[in-house]
Amino acid sequence: MNERLRWLRNNLKSQNIQGMIVSNPINIQYLTNIKAEGMLLLTLRENIYVTDDRYVEDVKRILTIDDEIIVTNMRDISPEDYENFFMFCENVGFEENYVTYAKYKEFMHKFKIHNLVETEEIVEKQREIKDEQEISYVRKACEITDNCFSHILKYIKKGMTEKQIADEIERYFKENGASGTSFDTIVASGPNSAYPHAIPTDRKIESRRCNNNRYGM
Repeated sequence: MNERLRWLRNNLKSQNIQGMIVSNPINIQYLTNIKAEGMLLLTLRENIYVTDDRYVEDVKRILTIDDEIIVTNMRDISPEDYENFFMFCENVGFEENYVTYAKYKEFMHKFKIHNLVETEEIVEKQREIKDEQEISYVRKACEITDNCFSHILKYIKKGMTEKQIADEIERYFKENGASGTSFDTIVASGPNSAYPHAIPTDRKIESRRCNNNRYGM
């Protein structure tokens, strides 16, 4: 079993929780490297990933024997199967800050869970502790970002649009080792710079001199 799943299971056990439904895709990716849609079930004896036809083969390709995760097509699961997953679990955990009330009721009905309990962000807290590989990724990301900033300072010219600059930032990231951006690139000029989450537009970069007297300086 991979170390992250083992760590999670040990922590659940210490809280008298015998199983868990992991449905947040970010937590699933952290625990398993799986990016495909689906749901991770930690039952008493097995780790089961439930997905659909589109992703079964892709998930199997990502996982290794050491992960000890069974991949199951949801089409092959009967109502009785769902009820049996947590049959001998007194308490089953769920992600209370991600699961809606409607989904909570669905879990209770589908799995016939005796007691569905909050896990107090157990996976999120686990994610806060970075291993050596994650630390190296953070350092690399910071290095690429610093280099991109230096590049853009030389690249920006009067008359360029916000969209052009945003495109250049994303191009630089991808061509220099980044797999993508964490969020949409923000480039804002003039009045657009007053918006914290401005979307790049066709507005052109202008040269303006700051009038300090306007602000009583």
